Amino acid sequence: MAIFRNIVSSTITSGTSTSDIDLGAVCSKVLVMVPTIGSGTITVHVSDSDSTSGTYYPLYALDGNSAADFARITTAQTNTKGVVFDIGASRYIKVVFGATQTALTVKVRGII
Repeated sequence: MAIFRNIVSSTITSGTSTSDIDLGAVCSKVLVMVPTIGSGTITVHVSDSDSTSGTYYPLYALDGNSAADFARITTAQTNTKGVVFDIGASRYIKVVFGATQTALTVKVRGII
């Protein structure tokens, strides 16, 4: 049975990523709720640390086509959406956009 964490908001004043987001516990998935954006891809980066002071890395998933193929986990939708990303076992994340966003509030919910 899935356990859902509280919704956390992060506002991008002007830039391509949210600040560090603490999901409150180590989660296997995260629901990212994004209002309409003008352009750009959306992806999630995960921290290599048990605190916000870590280095953040983009997510990749092993593609089933061959053991050497990795596919970047991303979406290019620009309309309002909720997207579930598999984040392995992470607590600290950033939501990253492929283009600059202005005055954009992103909401996330960790799923254990």
